[in-house]
Amino acid sequence: MSRIAITAFSGWNDAGEAATGAIEHLLDAWPSRPAGKVDAEDFVDLQMYRPEIRTTEAGLREIDWPDTELRILTPPRGPEIVTVLGPEPSLHWKRFCDEVLEQLQLLDVSAVLSLGALLADAPHSRPLPVGNQVEPGASESVGERPQYEGPVGVPTILARRTTSAGLRTSSIWVQVPHYVSQNPSPKAVLALLRELQDHISAPIPIQELAEDAAAWERGVDDLARTDEDVADYVRRLERAQDAADLPEASGDAIAREFEKFLERRREAD
Repeated sequence: MSRIAITAFSGWNDAGEAATGAIEHLLDAWPSRPAGKVDAEDFVDLQMYRPEIRTTEAGLREIDWPDTELRILTPPRGPEIVTVLGPEPSLHWKRFCDEVLEQLQLLDVSAVLSLGALLADAPHSRPLPVGNQVEPGASESVGERPQYEGPVGVPTILARRTTSAGLRTSSIWVQVPHYVSQNPSPKAVLALLRELQDHISAPIPIQELAEDAAAWERGVDDLARTDEDVADYVRRLERAQDAADLPEASGDAIAREFEKFLERRREAD
């Protein structure tokens, strides 16, 4: 039975550490084994993602490099899953994607799901909007075809590469409230996993994560109560989302929020 792959890259495409957090949750929940890696040396700015030194249980000193790691995940039922997890590379994106693709093909992967998260004008107190998009040209359609035009990250480049190679490729993106984006967002991780569940036959254990997401939401509620400007802003976002009556974002909505996100980045620079 062929495998599916799930990819996530930290950095620009990982608001609230939601995409990488979703894969880490799966790796914590189910057994896995190493399946390959892409060495960071030729692709990653090591001044941005510095290697770390640690002491092993045996007392040895080892250096952990920010490589992109591939692991084979074994759920209780259904096909095995190949996870691809690492930092977004700084250099040589085409060659990087070719190396990932080559390893996916060797691991008999037939479909790729790319996870991402972007900053958006989404209220923390409502279900976080999630978009499910198919890469144009894929042999099977899943969700809506993307309409966004503008700057992209390595998930988009990799998606185009895997699609050209004949792998069914789609992406799942969650919107993360930009006013609470500095810390990890378990609610955004939960939103991605719930969408991902449609593609995985084994039930994903999420009870503890749901409790963390509820605690996160209560913490943001407390923060908003201490700042009337923030509280008023959240109320306006809630009214706008309630009026639209859209519990999940369309591809066009995701694109509009991405454009707002880029505009905020330009203003910050």
